[in-house]
Amino acid sequence: MKVSFFKTLLSAVATLTSLAYTQTLQASWDYSYDETEAGKQVVFITPMNAGSDGSVAFVVTRGDGGGGDLQNQVFWLRAKEDGTSPDTPLWTSGWQDTSGFTDIVAVRRNHLVYYTGRELKSVTLQEDGTANAPVTVKVFNGPEEGGDPVVFTLEQARSPGFVFTVATQKDKRGFTLNAFQFTPAPAVVSAVPTYTTISSGNSLSISFRSALGVNYQLQSSTSLTAENWQPVSGAITGTGELVTLVQDAGFPRLFFRVTAL
Repeated sequence: MKVSFFKTLLSAVATLTSLAYTQTLQASWDYSYDETEAGKQVVFITPMNAGSDGSVAFVVTRGDGGGGDLQNQVFWLRAKEDGTSPDTPLWTSGWQDTSGFTDIVAVRRNHLVYYTGRELKSVTLQEDGTANAPVTVKVFNGPEEGGDPVVFTLEQARSPGFVFTVATQKDKRGFTLNAFQFTPAPAVVSAVPTYTTISSGNSLSISFRSALGVNYQLQSSTSLTAENWQPVSGAITGTGELVTLVQDAGFPRLFFRVTAL
């Protein structure tokens, strides 16, 4: 009977993805950048790419407004630890003369990948939030890779509960980024099949198919409809393989779920 109960319990957790949530969208944080002192104007802003850690990255192109040379800069931003607006970006590439197309390829937790000047580049953050110098992962040149266009996937990660907008100022001297947050923002529940077994001593074994590089967490609650689930484990990095977690399934009776952070 215990085995049947817990299998039913985990199956019920899987249905959370279909539950209806009453949500509102509210302003969360913002960041403004101004080019007035530099005498430049914003010419173009690429589509934004958001990361699973709530950060967002995009490329801004500026010019002098008179048809002169253009420059690009990558902006990577995230709210402060307390959720307030950042004073400075997590990292910027600095203004660079345009030498071909520049775009954001992927944003992961503390990891940014972008393409510029026929180079695929990677930037990571240290534990203190300081950015490491960009690393060139690949240069596309030579007779086999030196032609145009270079096409790449644009990985769109889950930005947990956020919508981002960026608008050019009316005089084109800068831009303002706004982050809006869904409230409440329930955790993303793993949609992949989850397998459970009960071993001796009320030990609950939970296995799920993970995605490479995605962080997961086992959480528990006394109710399936609770808004606040309590973490049972720390972050568990996906390997692309089956991940198995073992948890005490004794009393009090709890519901468990695996969420993507």
